[in-house]
Amino acid sequence: METAIDYLNKVHGDLLDAAKREHSILRPLPERRKPRREWVGGLAVAAVCILVAAGLVGLLVRSNLGSDDAGSAVPAQGATGATGETGAAEAPEPTPGTVPGDQAGGGAGGPAPSLTKIIRTAELSVVIPRNTLDERFAEVVDAAERNGGFVSESLSRTRTGNLTLRVPAGNLAETLRAVRGLGTVDVESVRGKDVTANYVDLRARLSIAKARREVLLGLQADATTIEQTIRVQNELDETQLDIEAIQGQLQVLDDRTSLATVHVDLREEGAEPGDEVETASIPNAFERAVAGFVGVIAAIVIGLGYLIPIGLLALLVWFVSTRIQRRRAG
Repeated sequence: METAIDYLNKVHGDLLDAAKREHSILRPLPERRKPRREWVGGLAVAAVCILVAAGLVGLLVRSNLGSDDAGSAVPAQGATGATGETGAAEAPEPTPGTVPGDQAGGGAGGPAPSLTKIIRTAELSVVIPRNTLDERFAEVVDAAERNGGFVSESLSRTRTGNLTLRVPAGNLAETLRAVRGLGTVDVESVRGKDVTANYVDLRARLSIAKARREVLLGLQADATTIEQTIRVQNELDETQLDIEAIQGQLQVLDDRTSLATVHVDLREEGAEPGDEVETASIPNAFERAVAGFVGVIAAIVIGLGYLIPIGLLALLVWFVSTRIQRRRAG
């Protein structure tokens, strides 16, 4: 009898243990999983906030850089932003095709030409009477040819037109005066970029290269072995390439300084500058999408370049302050 009672008590205890285990298994575990989910969600939110902040900082930095570049593009010489006649536009121009090195005391004789090398660019926006676009367009072309220049680019629309003129620098003022007379000047600007230092440097490098070529030609004539001849010829070829490259750069500067560039925008009365709308197309949309994507990524990268050092400094300050507090508490 006692054995049966002990057996029943043991079975009862086993049933109670099984019930407790089943209850612990079936019980929901939100308390154990919730902290991990909150940690992951908080990390995701923090990452998004950091990226948004980096993008905003990058856009701010890029906009500031753009404004600085725009401000620095206006030179001190010959720049005007006013409407109508300007004294800077009618200032005497430098003599085209001047060669540095012949100024006051540097030449063998004759009058010393000007050393100044300035790239001049002018922009005019002119409002013309209605239904006169074709006539005014032809007058701009005539003004350029009459002053010894030409039209390098032109585009005519329904009520607006754009032309790019290249005229001798000495005839820039006369060309601007002729264009102003076509109508009412809305916007006019004349900019000048001084490249005299660059031009003088190129001329000096050209003289050194030519002198080096003369020395190499003498060494080539005195060479007595095939090895000496080949080595001198290689040096001579490299020097000749340098001379041609420098001469090409000088020709570009001569062209840009001897001929001024004039951008003319013609607009009939009542026609707004934004009347001509670009035709939408899939390639244009794709290009703009790619440009927008690259712009956002670039802004984020720029912003991270500013935020990462600041974050590291903040982390260092937090670590040091925490250690100090622990030492004081201990």
